Amino acid sequence: MYLILIATTTILLLFLIQSAYSVEKFRGLPFSIEVPDSWTYTETPEPPIEHLLGVSSYSSVVLVPAKFAELLIQDKGNIGMGNGTAAIVFAEDSDYTVKNAPPDLYVKFRMNKDDSLNVTSRQDTMVGKEKAVRIEGSKNDTSGSIRLLEYLIFHNNEPYIIRYIASMNDFERYLPDFELMVKSFKFGTNATRSE
Repeated sequence: MYLILIATTTILLLFLIQSAYSVEKFRGLPFSIEVPDSWTYTETPEPPIEHLLGVSSYSSVVLVPAKFAELLIQDKGNIGMGNGTAAIVFAEDSDYTVKNAPPDLYVKFRMNKDDSLNVTSRQDTMVGKEKAVRIEGSKNDTSGSIRLLEYLIFHNNEPYIIRYIASMNDFERYLPDFELMVKSFKFGTNATRSE
């Protein structure tokens, strides 16, 4: 009887967890991720949110908690982190134009590009089946100090960046959702950009 109760509860929890996420594929991007129902996203981010994330890419997906969805359509002004919000970007890094160079050069490029970033941790890791570099740090923006966690990936000789930012107070709140999205990140079988 006790075993049946545990099995039933476990199956119910697995069903509930599964229904809280949906696998999303994106136009022009060769990857998919699981997006929690509590997050909203756009494939055509406006300049203020891209500026906040430090990425200007023609091929990106930007996500914010659903209750802050208006950030995705704000087309003027500065966006600051605070008031409980966070932002995530999954992007092909079109700022990096060097070809046939080792992946370490891309990491150096990203570090040099954001000289206000105070790196607190850097380690080699894997995202899906891809080698990646995980960088954690902090920086100041218009609303104060923010924490940042990013993964730099090379796939088919193209650079990709996955970046999560939030205020110091809100970073831990959304970190589990971000890590689940990163864990679900996959390039397609024949991952090439579709124009």
